[in-house]
Amino acid sequence: MAEADKQQTEAPEDAWRDGPGALANVPWPALGRLAALLGMLVGASLLPYTTARLDNYRYWDRVDAAPIRGALTMRAPQKPDDFAPAGMPAHDQEELSGDQVLQLAGAGPSQPLPKVASPTTGLSGSASETVAPAQPLPPNPMQVDAVALGDQKVWLSGNDNMAPFYQALEQLTAHRRPKVRIAHYGDSHIANDGLTNITRQLLQARFGDGGHGFTLVQGRTEWYVHKGLTRGASEGWHLVNFLNGNARDGAYGYGGVAVEGGAGEWFSLDTTSKHRAAIFSLYYKSLGKAIVAVRIDGKAARELHVTAAAGTDAVANWEVSDGPHSIQWRVTSGRVKWYGGAAERSEGLIYDSLGEVGARGTRWLNADEHHLQAQIQQRPVDLLIVNYGGNERMDKISEQSYLDKMTKVIGQLRGDPLHTACLVLGPGDHGAREKGKIISDPDIVRINNWQRKLAPLAHCAFLDARALMGGEGGMGRWVKQGLGWSDWSHFTGKGEQVMGLAVYRALLQGIFQYQQGLAGAAPGHGLPAQPTPAQDK
Repeated sequence: MAEADKQQTEAPEDAWRDGPGALANVPWPALGRLAALLGMLVGASLLPYTTARLDNYRYWDRVDAAPIRGALTMRAPQKPDDFAPAGMPAHDQEELSGDQVLQLAGAGPSQPLPKVASPTTGLSGSASETVAPAQPLPPNPMQVDAVALGDQKVWLSGNDNMAPFYQALEQLTAHRRPKVRIAHYGDSHIANDGLTNITRQLLQARFGDGGHGFTLVQGRTEWYVHKGLTRGASEGWHLVNFLNGNARDGAYGYGGVAVEGGAGEWFSLDTTSKHRAAIFSLYYKSLGKAIVAVRIDGKAARELHVTAAAGTDAVANWEVSDGPHSIQWRVTSGRVKWYGGAAERSEGLIYDSLGEVGARGTRWLNADEHHLQAQIQQRPVDLLIVNYGGNERMDKISEQSYLDKMTKVIGQLRGDPLHTACLVLGPGDHGAREKGKIISDPDIVRINNWQRKLAPLAHCAFLDARALMGGEGGMGRWVKQGLGWSDWSHFTGKGEQVMGLAVYRALLQGIFQYQQGLAGAAPGHGLPAQPTPAQDK
């Protein structure tokens, strides 16, 4: 018995001893199955790269290698603050403070701030200089000074197409109209309300806070966020979106993503003392009779009784005292389709951020044209900003087809061209590795050039975001400066703030041009002239 036990314990050792035929004892079948499994996992991770429709599942695009690289090289990471324009918050600060908003808007406290180097953005100068004190807002907020524009060098082209927006601002500041609304459509660059959040805050500091604006019930991904507003929703909703074109009726609403559900499903919005509301709105489509219970600040409020004929789009409003509030809509009977909600105030500027991860502008052709135009009429805007391109760069589409499709999309999203201005905001730079260097992805250069042609065809202004990043190789430099992710495609929180400030300053300089009635700023006014952008090669 003891001898048998000894043989059993020694057998494994003998099997792994070196010598002739030792490899025959390696468990090749098990190792083969393990290798096959690893191969399947690698193949599955690479599959999304074979088609643009699966770009949301490209895991390796989302991995940030900077911490790993830093650990291997023992190099301390650069601080984003070292490259940001004066007045920007620390890199770990979620939002701008009230004083920072006023100061960057040209309306803040009158103390100098240090200038810091940001060579690729054109937003600041040397580290030893100081900025001139920010001045209180002029009696007329339409009056633009050089301080509010900083040292930015890139401005709007085709500024004449912005006239309806500037006229609306004039009427707002003269108290001849209560609200001005902007709709900013785009992809992942604004899906988290990053750059749109700072542009919203700066514009509202100058022209009046009209509230947060529109938000979807649910975004397509977890990256969908709205800053300054807390959203909540039940998990049983069925979601349809304009990217996939999966709604039989082609109805996706103003924001491009709609939800359908029955009794028990709910949606809530919460505002804060900093981001107040006086009017809550729910945008929906009737699917037949339904009842929606409403609670405001925890108390029962007027119910919504959906009695309109099935297929009718509508909006319901609830007025509250101006301040922080919470509202919840809950379906108690019937079935509903909701496009989203809005939190606004009675007067001021409203900036709707309408971004979706993976979005392409051309996919709006999946929406029913009459439905989309009715949605725009139901929520009319004074300025349409179209901000796509990062995802289209991967699509196989000809220049003429792209121009034709996007011209049609802009026409549908714009609504009334006589009273709605239009701005095509070009895609930010995307990097590609070539011989150990990060250059601009040739496909993003191609899309950027197409959009520069698109803007005048659609009677829009154009703002070159790549030029704001320094042109060729801009994203590579932004990553080194802490303004871009190491996927060479997306902005960090600091980068979003820098770009949002640049958009704000471009709009202000456009106002100045509009007031002067010239193609560029007149000499002697201390403002930079309008450059003519050179086309990328």
